[in-house]
Amino acid sequence: MTGLIVFAFAGALLPQSAPHPSSQVLYSAPAIRPFEPNASFQRENAQGDGEDSRRHALEIPVSVDAYARSYEFVPTSVELAYNRGVNSAEQRVDQNAGPLDGSWQVSDDRGHVLFGLVLSDPRGGATEGGWRNREGFGVATANGRTITLEDMGVLTLDRQGNGWRGTLASNGRSRAVTVTRP
Repeated sequence: MTGLIVFAFAGALLPQSAPHPSSQVLYSAPAIRPFEPNASFQRENAQGDGEDSRRHALEIPVSVDAYARSYEFVPTSVELAYNRGVNSAEQRVDQNAGPLDGSWQVSDDRGHVLFGLVLSDPRGGATEGGWRNREGFGVATANGRTITLEDMGVLTLDRQGNGWRGTLASNGRSRAVTVTRP
């Protein structure tokens, strides 16, 4: 009985891991798995119309004369299904991305790039990311159209065309900026 009490007490003294500070969802396996060859791999028709019906590694460049009709083999139904699945997964990710998702450049009114900004903006979730320039880098978190830049300031944005315009408040100063895709 005392051994059990000692064991329970020792378990309570072990350090506990803290949760990750990010508010993003943890990684989950993709909807479409990476390509895994099926049993008929390398038993398909050759890339050209040559006599060899098995695909083998190319040792020398294939001359144009080796082809009678087309330059590539016809994709199999497995390859077509895989490509459709990858395209579908990419479309779902794009549909769930918010307007601030992706890479951005923040420039002053003369067009000089001040820093780069990368944001993850899932629809319905917290927007966060990071900024980087020659002097340093830091965390970026957004609340609506206001982006807080760790150790730099606050960026307030308004939508304009394909990008954003706004103001950067830093060190007690405020200046007009343009936020565009690189």
